[in-house]
Amino acid sequence: MPKSNSAAVRATKEAAVPSVPAKIQSSEVFDDRGRTVPWMARTVHRLYDAQAQKILDRENIAIAYWYYLRVLAERGELNQLELSKRVGIASTTAVPALDNLEKRGLVQRTRDPNDRRKYFVSLKDEGRRLVDELLPELTEMISASLDGITPRDMRVFWKVMHQVEKNLARKAQDDSVED
Repeated sequence: MPKSNSAAVRATKEAAVPSVPAKIQSSEVFDDRGRTVPWMARTVHRLYDAQAQKILDRENIAIAYWYYLRVLAERGELNQLELSKRVGIASTTAVPALDNLEKRGLVQRTRDPNDRRKYFVSLKDEGRRLVDELLPELTEMISASLDGITPRDMRVFWKVMHQVEKNLARKAQDDSVED
């Protein structure tokens, strides 16, 4: 299992911002360094993943696997397709991850009695223990990243993020699951 992704952090910090014409750059789409909202969202996501991976490395859990454990801890037993949607991963991509988590004794898959092609996935006791043990530290890491941001600014941030999500979901008009 790879250790924390310091290369991703370096690449994020060192990424060259493309030159944007001044006329376009002054719009609301770009910040003062020419970065767009998706660019910043990706940068912040990579930095969070790198910090989270440092915590998860103690239990030899890849960040990609953490998302499955976290969703199952929050939602309880789900069918494999629903779990994949909530994690935001194609169901075919989920199979090797769930195989690994099952081999480690963290999750359990059981056949759907009404449709033998489908499986339900649930956390086992060891998976629950890991979530219960790691979630407070991961939450603290996220909280520390918000130092210096006022509660009012956070309310505005959430309002803006939810509106962006709503706008994009409306445009996509797909069957993705919002969590």
